[in-house]
Amino acid sequence: MDNSADLSTQQWATPRLAAGALLAAGVVLLLCAVFVASDAVGSVIIGVAGLMLLGFGAYASLIRPRLELSAGPRLTIRRIGGAVTLAPADVERVRLLTMRRIGRRSGQLEIDYLPAGADRGTEREESMLVVFSRWDLGADLLDVVEALDRAGFPVEDSRR
Repeated sequence: MDNSADLSTQQWATPRLAAGALLAAGVVLLLCAVFVASDAVGSVIIGVAGLMLLGFGAYASLIRPRLELSAGPRLTIRRIGGAVTLAPADVERVRLLTMRRIGRRSGQLEIDYLPAGADRGTEREESMLVVFSRWDLGADLLDVVEALDRAGFPVEDSRR
């Protein structure tokens, strides 16, 4: 009898170094807007860019991990509005999309799930869709999809 089931937790989030770089760049731009820019319009534009970088950096720093796979299996998705924990029965589809843009291949991980309290017979329009990129998860999307597939979540892979 083999009881060697993997009960470890896997987590994916934006790398801390990248989030820190966004925060540092935001601070630099805000300082430039105050002390360096010589015209008012330029100061406003640089200041808005600095605030946006600070917002993106704060989001990447505080919403961690974005995706967590734990024993059960349970999938936890963290967003600004809070965390959602899902079982494989709650997830309609996990899909890996790859596309070519400007001569470079990029991908998206889509997780389509039914919100809490929804009947299993509800219309597809009531399902929720969450989209992640490599930036959001800080890992190769193929590795994330394979981990979700091994855990028993319904995976659709456009490469297959």
